Amino acid sequence: MSHEAVLEETQTQEQKKTRTSPKEEFKKQPKYQVILWNDDDHSFTYVIVMMKKLFGYTETRGGIIALRVHKCGKATVGVFSLEVAELKRDQIHAFGPDPWLSESKGSMYATIEPLEEI
Repeated sequence: MSHEAVLEETQTQEQKKTRTSPKEEFKKQPKYQVILWNDDDHSFTYVIVMMKKLFGYTETRGGIIALRVHKCGKATVGVFSLEVAELKRDQIHAFGPDPWLSESKGSMYATIEPLEEI
């Protein structure tokens, strides 16, 4: 066997060792949902404006979220990677009091939870 053939065979064997399966290459990152919780200190307008500014949602989508929070006590406002979900939760916590309600003293409460894979 020539020197070139030995070198080529060695390289081929090394490539086989370092290859990963398609499942390993494209492993999905876990997703997390950002959940907004209801309270009596924030108006529908506040939620709609917050959804527009923080998530880029339309007024209609923000209104749907506001109504869902009001009726159900909470609503998922988005699904993201862990890092983005933490950022969005923190942005909600830092959004400040509702300027449309004088009794509002601070931001709304939000949490993140892992999204269950089906």
